[in-house]
Amino acid sequence: EISACLVGSEMCIRDRVFAHRVNSIEKLNSSLKFFNGVELDLVFQKNNLDVNHPPAPSINLNFRDYFNNIPISKTPFLWLDIKNLNKENSNEVLILLQSIFEERSYPVNKVLIETSYPEALPIFTNIGYKTSYYLPYDLRKKTEVELEIEINKIDSVLKKQPKLGISSDYRDYDIMNQNFPKKDKYLWMTTSITDRWFQETRSILKDEKVKVVLVSYNAIYGNR
Repeated sequence: EISACLVGSEMCIRDRVFAHRVNSIEKLNSSLKFFNGVELDLVFQKNNLDVNHPPAPSINLNFRDYFNNIPISKTPFLWLDIKNLNKENSNEVLILLQSIFEERSYPVNKVLIETSYPEALPIFTNIGYKTSYYLPYDLRKKTEVELEIEINKIDSVLKKQPKLGISSDYRDYDIMNQNFPKKDKYLWMTTSITDRWFQETRSILKDEKVKVVLVSYNAIYGNR
């Protein structure tokens, strides 16, 4: 079961393993039966956050409507991958999110704002949101020289923003841990659930700096 414990009673899979790409209300409702957190994709438009992962066509699902489908009795962890968040639109995005969360006094420390553009994140970090720098793809596939360049760039960002977390595919975990062992880490593992999956998840979750691991979840309705 998805709620089974991985390592003794103190580390249940529900604690830090959440559903990946929950981009419909149907999938949200289904996911919250099994998970204490979900990741979703957002695209900022004027006065709107569209729940969508381009290049998939939009279904015109407004994040406010999506959020309002979360039962009042629940406060799941929300990992928001905002695809086009940048320094220029960050203040507009913050105002919009605040207007949504304040209606229900939703705790913003249960919301992760993720982007590839870390310069957009300080205004979120400063008022209590979790924030994460979406690292460059496939660090493990880079040459030694290329990797050193990327690590130096990441290190420069993290020195300027010491509260910032980092996020990537779990296959880059070893590189993340070797170079940034004290940083909060947010990972995704979208392979199917197998014995190997459990072994790797157990190993990764032994690191207390791994705050979330996302996994694939196929709902009966609403997969997108």
